[in-house]
Amino acid sequence: MQAAMMEDFDLALDAKVRHFVEQEARLLDDRDFSSWLEMYTKDCVYWVPVSREQTSPRDGVAHFRDDYQIMLARTHRLLNPRSFSAEPPPVTCHVVSGVRIDEDAGDSLIVSSSQMVIEFRNRGRFEEDQRVFGGRVIHHLARNGSKFAITFKRIDLINADSSFNALAAPF
Repeated sequence: MQAAMMEDFDLALDAKVRHFVEQEARLLDDRDFSSWLEMYTKDCVYWVPVSREQTSPRDGVAHFRDDYQIMLARTHRLLNPRSFSAEPPPVTCHVVSGVRIDEDAGDSLIVSSSQMVIEFRNRGRFEEDQRVFGGRVIHHLARNGSKFAITFKRIDLINADSSFNALAAPF
């Protein structure tokens, strides 16, 4: 059984997908939001539901439920030095592991990974300045030759049903 699974495994594709997901995280940590947005299609959905039981972005409230235009506005606000919600600006460190191709439909892929995001905002309140978020991330990727674009991203935080102070930085 294991040998049959290994025959279907495409090591080169796996490496490209892993690099793509890690590159997305790196761009967020570098606050290179324009390059990060270039990884998405113009009709994308970026979703952080408040419950893992939610099956659609239209099912109730969400921490984030953004289309491309909202993502553009959100990242512009994060880079604006006059934005109260981004003062002080959040700094993040993403840790990505377990990147796996769950479905390969030829022109599209569904990829899952585990991620931790450490967010730091130096407000002078030691216990509150650093937060840690963790969860499962699902990427739907459109494939165009050897290039990928994110059409849908779902982040299921392990504590999604908790209340949070304002979430500003993307996951």
